[in-house]
Amino acid sequence: MQRRQLLRALAALAPLAALTPAANAQPQTIKVIVGFAPGGSVDALARLVAESLQSGLNRSAIVENRAGAGGRLAVEAVKAAPPDGDTLLLAPQGPMTLFPYVFRNLRYDPVQDFVPVTRVASGDFAVTIGPMVPAKDMKGFRAWLATAGDKAAYGSPGAGTIPHFIGVAFSRQIGVPMTHVPYRGSALSMNDLAGGTLAMAVSPVTEALELHKAGRVTIIATAGATRSTFVEGVPTLKEVGIAVEVPSWFALYAPAATPPATLDRLRQAVHAGLTTPAAKERLARLGLVPTPSSTPELLAVQARERAMWEPVIKASGFTPGD
Repeated sequence: MQRRQLLRALAALAPLAALTPAANAQPQTIKVIVGFAPGGSVDALARLVAESLQSGLNRSAIVENRAGAGGRLAVEAVKAAPPDGDTLLLAPQGPMTLFPYVFRNLRYDPVQDFVPVTRVASGDFAVTIGPMVPAKDMKGFRAWLATAGDKAAYGSPGAGTIPHFIGVAFSRQIGVPMTHVPYRGSALSMNDLAGGTLAMAVSPVTEALELHKAGRVTIIATAGATRSTFVEGVPTLKEVGIAVEVPSWFALYAPAATPPATLDRLRQAVHAGLTTPAAKERLARLGLVPTPSSTPELLAVQARERAMWEPVIKASGFTPGD
């Protein structure tokens, strides 16, 4: 009798149990979305971020690659995600600072649709010359440019990229018109530079570093606020009298309206993971150093860079694409 009564009681409680979340339910896997294919430097950085989140939060974290449209597909995917901290964007600065001036129909607002979690890492862009130019420093290059005529050209990873517009700003600053030659990536421009068919290229430092060390090209300046730690003795553009300052950086973003407490937990996990000796070594192989930040700090950086790019791009005559 008692056993039948117990079974009836348990049966009565079953519907209530079905409505109550399990106490030991596992949280969803955190997704770090990147707008580039697996195997590249951005993908490698994203995997380091995912490892930091997994270690710091004791949760599963994976990288999801959504390549296409210059990284915009990944940005749009995170914009549409719930603001719960489970779907994040790892991106270079371009989508948040440059793209509003480069694309007519941008389907997101960098400020209204996202909140920065933290800047992750920073590197440098390099101004590099090849054997076409009989010079080894900026002074000699500028003297050569004065009489170079139609040889005064520079390559970039593509039209509408940050290296493209660094070249525009450089040309304006020195007062010498230079033809922009867009390539499908920095590696191709470096091939022509080292081969002597291109005078100058603008690229991330890491794309030029091995050729520079081998003496096949010469990095004559970098575009950051301070000298790059990866190319000894090379001055910044500002040091040689050219007022162009554009460090390369990558940051982690969450959808707008993500709770501040969630952002804090994510930020702390990333900061802890990226500042270990092992993480610093892995970043160095990518030509990067950890540069964690707060949300207000990164918002200020974005605002400053957007204000800088607008007049440069308008003066270049660049026509925004779709």
